[in-house]
Amino acid sequence: MSSTVQSSTRGFGPTVAALLIGAPLTVTTLALVLLGPFQGTTLARYFEHPVQWAIVAFFYTGLGALGVKLWQLRREWSACGETILPTWEGKPVPVAKAGDLLVSVERQPKSIQHTYLGRRLRAVLEFLRRRKSAQDLDEQIRALADQDALTQENSFGFIRFITWAIPILGFLGTVIGITTAIAGVDPATLEESLSMVTGGLAEAFDSTALALALTMVLMFLTYLVDKQEQLVLGVVDEVVEEQLTHRFQRDGMDSAPFLAVVQASTRELSASVEGLVRKQAEVWAAALGEPERRAVAAYQQAQQTLAAALGQALDATAESFAQRLAAMEQQSIQQTATLLQQLTGIAEAIRETGRQQQESLQVVAQGIAQQATVLGKLQEDSANVVHLQAVLHQNLAALASASSFEETLHSLTAAVHLLTARAGQTTQPLGPRLSPQGKAA
Repeated sequence: MSSTVQSSTRGFGPTVAALLIGAPLTVTTLALVLLGPFQGTTLARYFEHPVQWAIVAFFYTGLGALGVKLWQLRREWSACGETILPTWEGKPVPVAKAGDLLVSVERQPKSIQHTYLGRRLRAVLEFLRRRKSAQDLDEQIRALADQDALTQENSFGFIRFITWAIPILGFLGTVIGITTAIAGVDPATLEESLSMVTGGLAEAFDSTALALALTMVLMFLTYLVDKQEQLVLGVVDEVVEEQLTHRFQRDGMDSAPFLAVVQASTRELSASVEGLVRKQAEVWAAALGEPERRAVAAYQQAQQTLAAALGQALDATAESFAQRLAAMEQQSIQQTATLLQQLTGIAEAIRETGRQQQESLQVVAQGIAQQATVLGKLQEDSANVVHLQAVLHQNLAALASASSFEETLHSLTAAVHLLTARAGQTTQPLGPRLSPQGKAA
């Protein structure tokens, strides 16, 4: 129970540390790009949308997880360089000494006990103390090595999830961008909308480009860290092999005579089994010959029956298809005849409509000809009006001349009267007096 809680705590701790590292890095990067010296540059177009912010956050979280693993690798390499167990002189010691070696491991600092090497040494020594025998030590060491390799592989689960999620976020941003761009298309202003669509598509694909670039960087760094951890596990295997594999006495060192007897018995048993198998094979060959012939005959008969059944089925199917084709052909002919009738009716209607339109056009042409005649008469009348207007101007001029002549005559008559009146005052009039109209009185 406690080991499970500790392993879950160790798994939860690096995740929290990665989040604590990734959050400030994300905020700092976005502030520099959107509000800092990189504002308005080409780089800023890759950090404009919330999906792109999420991609950056995931990337820095993955970097934080890799940073935590690098910090742990520093402790692993340090533990591999420490002398955890007492020096071994090369002579096998009793298994009872495993307890003393376990105490030596427990005296080490917690930072060394929680490394791959510390856990491996503790597990091997506890196995020996419990079993009090080194009989299955090799199998236990291999099992622990496999378990550590599996643990190391599973420790990259969170990083693999982030590496998988970043491209998915990029594709999600692209889909959202394309949807937004297409939603802004307005048929009324199609040319302006097309420029908006192309700009929206460019911004949409920026998310995928950013995600793929950051994924490549994260995958490369993950590969480097993974290789370092594998090297650490290799060094741990070498240390355990050197310090513990041959350190303890093994049971059954004088079992050579017993092994020789077992080998002799095994050879005799193998020879007996081989003879029995050979005889049994001959019996089976003889027993299986007749059933094989029967099986061949039955197979041929079944093949013939199946061929006949298939022929009948194919004939029935062909006949059914022929009937269906005939019915479909008849239906097609009927539909074609109906369609031709409809087309004939439409043609008659079009012909009648054309005739009516032609008659209407003739009436319109006659009206236009009459209007042209009226317009010609109007043009002649306008010429007459112009002539009458000229004559009228002449008459008016003549009338104006006559009016001025009559005024001159009246003036002369008045002058004559004045002269006559003055002459009458001095002498008698010599002749008859003229009337105002110019006649004798």
